[in-house]
Amino acid sequence: MANLTDDSLAAGMARRAVAARARLAAFQAGTARRYLEHAALKASLELFEPGAFVPWVSYLFPPEILASYGLTPLIPEVGAATLTGTEFQGDVEAAVNRLPLSRDLCSYHRAALASLEAKLLPRPSICLGTTPLCLGKECLLDGLAQQLDVPFREIHVPLPPDDGPADDDAVAAVAAQLRAVHEELGRLTGRHSRLDRAIAYSNRAACAWRTIVARRLNGELVLNGRQTFAFTFLGQIVWGTEAGAKGFEKLLSERGRRDLLLPGSNGGRPPRLRLLWLHTVPHHDTTLFDLIAQRDAAVVFEEMGQVHVDLLDPADPFPGLARRLIEHPLWGSATRRARLVAALVHHARIDGVIHFNHWGCRHGAGTLPVLRDVLSREGIPFLALDGDALDQPGAGREKAAGQLESFLEML
Repeated sequence: MANLTDDSLAAGMARRAVAARARLAAFQAGTARRYLEHAALKASLELFEPGAFVPWVSYLFPPEILASYGLTPLIPEVGAATLTGTEFQGDVEAAVNRLPLSRDLCSYHRAALASLEAKLLPRPSICLGTTPLCLGKECLLDGLAQQLDVPFREIHVPLPPDDGPADDDAVAAVAAQLRAVHEELGRLTGRHSRLDRAIAYSNRAACAWRTIVARRLNGELVLNGRQTFAFTFLGQIVWGTEAGAKGFEKLLSERGRRDLLLPGSNGGRPPRLRLLWLHTVPHHDTTLFDLIAQRDAAVVFEEMGQVHVDLLDPADPFPGLARRLIEHPLWGSATRRARLVAALVHHARIDGVIHFNHWGCRHGAGTLPVLRDVLSREGIPFLALDGDALDQPGAGREKAAGQLESFLEML
């Protein structure tokens, strides 16, 4: 018991040290990215406090529902990516090797489970899932809930049509599920909902983000694709809060986005090649993106950046939240995904498309044949790169780098 207490104390002190560094970086930089990183970390560290209510949630679970009760979501993929980029990386890897899990499982999910086993993530009070985007994280959340005897609630989301908006009846059915979970969270936590406030903050952030998205797609703004992905990835934690609204609004000023800008913004010389990035990114290894920059190219947009651009109705936000889930660009058939990617290519005047085949992701890799065929028929250059989003620098990136270099030369 003494060793456990000492380990917990040491981990707590290390977490506070990480928070202090993030706070200092945010103060010194004054940018949206640093501000949001600090806000997300500060909110997440509160989950470790005694008696905290800890919701482990699917990445796409509407954060406004949690924010209305002052709750911070623990998203397994975000937790795994964050911890493997800190001094806790060795502890996570050691815990992964102790777990009796198949090596072909998604590394996000293996790392998240290992982090919980190593007490680097707090145990859940409830697990909240959504059928989008993948089955793996639903198995993770359901299994954890059964193992730890906590509630598991899943929002069952029907597939959208291959073309056109979701059916109104489907939207109403998902909205009813979201209302029920929202009400249950109030009963479980004993807290009063401030959903109106969370929706107001959500809409403020959405207004800012849709402006940035439009400027990126028309070529006016060229942002670092890898860092911008990380910004939206982490932003899911504080979306629907005042910090989230302020963080995204900071992107509207040149000073606030200066550490995300690439050459070609604000009237500068644009990149020679404009690339679209599909699926997730390597969080800790910059090899591929460094190579892209060296070849006078840039990832000008990411597939996952198409989120939170529609405003919600403050009087009844649940249908809007439901439609966001059903119509997510990565949900539905492979044909739908390919059609949306092709439309994005034409809209943003993309020269080439890169798909990152994250280790263990059946959902992403399973659509590759259809993606390749559709883009080929439309004459859109396409490259699929195998990799692991959580790999450290130098971990077998030579093959992918060679494929990327050949692709860029071809373009």
